[in-house]
Amino acid sequence: MRGFQATVLGAAVAVTLGGTAFAQTETMAPAAAGDCDAQFTALDTDANGYLTDAEAPREFARARVDAMTPEASGISKAAFLEMCGSDSWAQKTPEEGAPFEGANSFTEEQARDRAVAWNVTEVSALTLDDKGVWRGTGKVDGAAVSVAVDYKGNVVTMPKA
Repeated sequence: MRGFQATVLGAAVAVTLGGTAFAQTETMAPAAAGDCDAQFTALDTDANGYLTDAEAPREFARARVDAMTPEASGISKAAFLEMCGSDSWAQKTPEEGAPFEGANSFTEEQARDRAVAWNVTEVSALTLDDKGVWRGTGKVDGAAVSVAVDYKGNVVTMPKA
């Protein structure tokens, strides 16, 4: 891949914006090429043809989740367009019943990347609970949420009361 050094793809992850989780097989379609081009242009605030972590923290988190390492100069437009239109880039919903208890091998940083990759901003410090679920808070579309990341990589958000 141009703009990225590809390694092994990571587990699929997801966010739900309400209290209900849906089957992880339900996905939004990959973005159309024109949508991806417009997204890149909007994110590339310095118009240099590369996205930096400061310009596109969500896209960098998604790349890390998929075990991809951006070039030193950032994510090129060609690499972004290739990834943006791919099935692995489509947002998935968590499995029904998530978050699941189990031995969680994710570090706090990996759990945070999963949350950020699926639209959770301002993610707090995460704490691994006694059931193996990383928990914290954040925001989705400006609304405060509780966030949980289970050992399977499911990301579940609930409106914060």
